[in-house]
Amino acid sequence: MDFTELKKFFLFSLIGALIVAALVAVVTVLIGKFNETAWRVMYTLFMVIVHSLISLAFIWDDKRQDTFDRLSFFTNVLFVVIVLSFMTSILNIWDIIPGDLVWNLYQTYFVIGFASLHSNILAKALDKEGYLDKIIYLNYVLIVIVVAMLMPIIYLESAFDRLGELYYRILGASAIIDGTLSILSIIFYKLYMNKHPREQNTLGGGQGTKAQKKGLSIWVWILLIYLFLQIVIPILILSIAWGF
Repeated sequence: MDFTELKKFFLFSLIGALIVAALVAVVTVLIGKFNETAWRVMYTLFMVIVHSLISLAFIWDDKRQDTFDRLSFFTNVLFVVIVLSFMTSILNIWDIIPGDLVWNLYQTYFVIGFASLHSNILAKALDKEGYLDKIIYLNYVLIVIVVAMLMPIIYLESAFDRLGELYYRILGASAIIDGTLSILSIIFYKLYMNKHPREQNTLGGGQGTKAQKKGLSIWVWILLIYLFLQIVIPILILSIAWGF
């Protein structure tokens, strides 16, 4: 994919949206009436601007951090999510889909986005040690289980009553194992890199030798924070539920 052309496309989309928004505002001021259709047009243009800026932010980040090469699976999924997010927002603005469904869809996008980041970062630690590969492959299974178990919770009304306490216990246990395996994978990967300092740090930020000097990428730190919460929150919830 030619990201220079893609950046131009988003820039022109941003410029076009701003021009059309200004024209709508001028016409509305001259007419003296801001009706529902005008509001929807403005919201639509606002969504074009927001999603264009998000896309541009990732394209510009690639210039500094080489994100598209280091996390290609995540960035591809993310751009699909951005397109789906834009379509979802437009359909909601024009009352084609209800607000409740929009909220559910955005939760799904968030889960899929983090799962893709999670999986892509783990893939960077593959082919280093046999035991580490086994941990990562098991981690992939847990990621799929957690994502699959979250979907009914997102879309079902009164999910706790329908699914039952046991379902949430299994989900909590799976999330804890998932987070623990991921943190262990990153720790073992760092230990491996300490033993083999000449190898390129694929979890590092920047490009080339900069990746070795900078340590962990910002995306890895974001994932670590998320995994920490994924382990701690289920433990706290289960402790409260059991009266500890």
